[in-house]
Amino acid sequence: MNIVIIEDEPLAAEKLVNYITRFDANANVLKICDKVADVIAFFQTEPEVDLIFSDIELLDGQVFNAFKEIDLPCPVIFTTSYNAFWTEAFDNQGIAYLLKPFTYKRFTNAMTNYESLKANLTQTKQLIQNQSEKRYKSRFLLKHANAVSILNVEDVVCIRAASGVLSAYDSAGNHHLLSGNSMTELEAELNPDHFFRLNRSDIVNIHFVTSFENYGKETLAVNVSHINEPLITSKTRTSEFKKWLAS
Repeated sequence: MNIVIIEDEPLAAEKLVNYITRFDANANVLKICDKVADVIAFFQTEPEVDLIFSDIELLDGQVFNAFKEIDLPCPVIFTTSYNAFWTEAFDNQGIAYLLKPFTYKRFTNAMTNYESLKANLTQTKQLIQNQSEKRYKSRFLLKHANAVSILNVEDVVCIRAASGVLSAYDSAGNHHLLSGNSMTELEAELNPDHFFRLNRSDIVNIHFVTSFENYGKETLAVNVSHINEPLITSKTRTSEFKKWLAS
């Protein structure tokens, strides 16, 4: 298990390393970052990371400033002295929130939750991988007060996530709230020949992509039919997006 620690207090980082080693002697702490800039620089190298432990207040600002710039590759266990960031934490793939000082028992509880989540995700991914192409998701069932309507996948322009809520935007200009899936789970259920995840919050249907242009350093502004604003690729997905679009 590859782990990254984001922590600006050396003693707190040392304590985490000790807890991690005690819990799993084979765990590998790849990197300890103490600044927002270090976090961005490290994750732009696209490391293979299974779990992140993250403080919130770092030497040069809040860790959320870094998370806005990168694609988080895995769950995050937040470790902080502040109890005011629950919402932001769980909007940034947080699976546990450990208030300092925390005990080894609380640490193990968080790790047990992580391992359960990991086992479920692995099982889900394996099941999806075993499905043939024709079994990719073909429609969404939209629940209303007294009825259920159907949204065909081919009519979905894009899917967007905001504050933990997923919405599908269709070719008629409507948007629909979706339930039951995380962004990662939903991405795995969609045909990758037709759908591509541009960043943490946006999945786009290739049939509605009309153009793209440079937006900033290593990012693109993607123009999509029926969407008034361009969708922005993350730095780590820009190259892959171009290959996908040209394939």
